[in-house]
Parts: sequence; C-alpha cells; structure tokens
Amino acid sequence: MRDAELHRIFVPRVRCRRCGRTAALLPWFVSPSRWDTVDVIGRALERRVAGEGVRRIATALERPETTVREWCRRFARTAQTLAGILLAAAVRAGWSSLAVPAAPGPRCLVAANALAVAWGRRHGPVEPWRLAVLVTGGAWLAPNTGSPLAGTTVSPVMAPTPIPGGDRWPATPPKHSPSGATT
Repeated sequence: MRDAELHRIFVPRVRCRRCGRTAALLPWFVSPSRWDTVDVIGRALERRVAGEGVRRIATALERPETTVREWCRRFARTAQTLAGILLAAAVRAGWSSLAVPAAPGPRCLVAANALAVAWGRRHGPVEPWRLAVLVTGGAWLAPNTGSPLAGTTVSPVMAPTPIPGGDRWPATPPKHSPSGATT
C-alpha cells in the first residue's frame, strides 16, 4: 500500500458459513485493486476538479502520470452516480443544504465533504474519501467493475450486494482438487 511511503498491510480473509465463499476484508482506506490509498487518490481528484492538469497533479503527488490519468478518467465516468449515492448517505446522516453544484465533479466533492461533516458530528472526524469507499465498497475507483460479459444492470460505483426481497446470490458449488478433497 502506498501513501507518502510504502506500507505493508494485513488483509484478512473470511469464509461465509452459508455458501462457503471467501472474501477479503479491506480496511476503509484501501480501494480494491489499487496500489495507492484513497487519501492520495482523493487529493488527486480534488486537484483535477479544481482545474489542475494531470501532469502537475502527478508531479505534486509523486505518482506516474498514467496512473493519475486513469484515476481521473474513472472518476469522470462515475462522478454523477457517486455524487447521488454520497448525497443520499449524507442526508440520511443528517446533512441538509441547497447549495450543490450541477457539474458532476464538483457535485461529487461537495457530496463527499458533506457526508464527512455529517458523519463527523456523530462519530468523529474522518477523511471524506475514506468514507466514500466505506459507503460504496470502493467499486467506484476499481479499475474494472466486473466481467465484460456481465449484464448492464450492475451499478458502476456500488459494490455488489443482494437486493432486499430479490434473488439471493447463487451459491458457489464446491471445487474439487485433484486429490478429491473439497475446497
């Protein structure tokens, strides 16, 4: 994990007792499939929304230009949906305001900060981008949101979760190893 310096983190795996699937429990400052912390990525996105160029952002954050460009492109594709999700979470947490920008990038920044302020009143201060990852499961920053063969009903920013009253996730059949043991 990379922030101002390189960190090694432990990521525990858990197994569902019902279906047997395993999942990694990522800390809320980590976005799935990303090398950098969400704080670094968030600073880059804030600078991009403020009008700064990708090269300057990459130089200031000491990251490769191609990496910063990918973050900015992914954010541009998901900012509108992400802003709606974060604003809804902020309102549920007690935030209210009528001053919300119309453009997706600035709207998303306002939404992330509004959620952090509303959350901070109840639970203490928190970085806005960490909270955005916590609320969305981090999928809004993931380089790939799923299989290219999957249907278009999957949200580009929300982590996959079962819909209340809808179908349950299909159970993964047990896998058999060459020795005959079930994994």
